[in-house]
Amino acid sequence: MFKKIESTMFFAEDINQSAAWYADLLDAEVEYENPQYAFVRGAGMILGFHPVDEKNNVGINGSVTYWEVDDMSATISVLSSKGATLYRGPGKTDLGAEVAMLIDPFGNAIGLNHSPDNA
Repeated sequence: MFKKIESTMFFAEDINQSAAWYADLLDAEVEYENPQYAFVRGAGMILGFHPVDEKNNVGINGSVTYWEVDDMSATISVLSSKGATLYRGPGKTDLGAEVAMLIDPFGNAIGLNHSPDNA
């Protein structure tokens, strides 16, 4: 049934500014499907940016995409230097993974995971 995560959607007040921030992180280009949808290809998936509307708002609304990272401290440092704020963690799961959650400058959550077998 499910194969892989194809994309994750961020709702933003300014899709151009949000997409540019992630494009910088991923060393990628901002692309557009139409004026209401910008996207960035990187890390094996698509990050989409849609304007906030009556159905979806900015922020943590129940789902968070977690990125596998090689170095938790270094990743938190890079994201923080670009304006993200540490929200939870870093901590350890019961399965031994190191996890943290940050909030990007636009109010959306970024989950980080460092699996024990990734050490």
